[in-house]
Amino acid sequence: MRLNLSWVSYLGALLAFSIGPPLEGEFTCSGRPASAEIFEGITYGCKQMEPSKEARGVVHWVRINLTARGIAPYVTSKDPTAVSQGWQYRLRRVGEVVASEHLAVAINGTFFSSKSSWWRRSGDLANSAEPVVADHIISHFPLDAYLPWFDDQLTPHLRPAKPLTEAELATAQWGMGGEDFWLRDGRVWSGDRSCFIPDARTAVAVDLPRKLLFLAVGTHISPNLMFQTLANLGARDGIQLDGGDSSSMAIGTGASVVSPGVVYGWRPVATQFGLRAEPLR
Repeated sequence: MRLNLSWVSYLGALLAFSIGPPLEGEFTCSGRPASAEIFEGITYGCKQMEPSKEARGVVHWVRINLTARGIAPYVTSKDPTAVSQGWQYRLRRVGEVVASEHLAVAINGTFFSSKSSWWRRSGDLANSAEPVVADHIISHFPLDAYLPWFDDQLTPHLRPAKPLTEAELATAQWGMGGEDFWLRDGRVWSGDRSCFIPDARTAVAVDLPRKLLFLAVGTHISPNLMFQTLANLGARDGIQLDGGDSSSMAIGTGASVVSPGVVYGWRPVATQFGLRAEPLR
């Protein structure tokens, strides 16, 4: 059968468009350290997972000492032009945000919807599914989500209940809403089958007494193994953010030991959560 060349070209372009660029570090740690301090108060690590029904690939993680000098959270603020059109944000890639906001590290944030539901592009209008708090400004109500948040002294807060109380709202300076409270008091909750299903995952966890924050992206891993990995690193409580094709992490310019840039992910998202930090002395 003779094929119409215009259709061949169209299908080829469509296939390339749907696949997108390769994901860096998807299957191996590619020479990245198991653990190394990369900024003041920020340690990065890469863990190679043993192939199983629950995992393959790697987990990229960072541990942040919130008492270290120069540490400052970053949470995406609402975009004024988007708000003027009835939306909240414009989609941006995590790597672009790390570069433009001079961040040490960042991950993707909340679940979201966008005006372009089929193929999401940078600059598209978007809304967050869960609330975020950016410099005391709450994106929207109701606060029907688990919310890791930080006060003006960078004290972390996360409790297995929602919504926040009025007293908490009054003192919350930064926060990023999410779903599924998988890690509680150092133990992974495994109450349903979804805990064992692998996918790309993004997680936030804390050790409240030690004022430690953990951010992690897994390339293909179940919540069970993702949060057990964080628990083994010292995390006590943690939630899951948006995952799948949205999962992304990027390291900023000035990092020691590791090269700056995107370590995983490439699709633009509505919100990002990250940290500014000082270079190592």
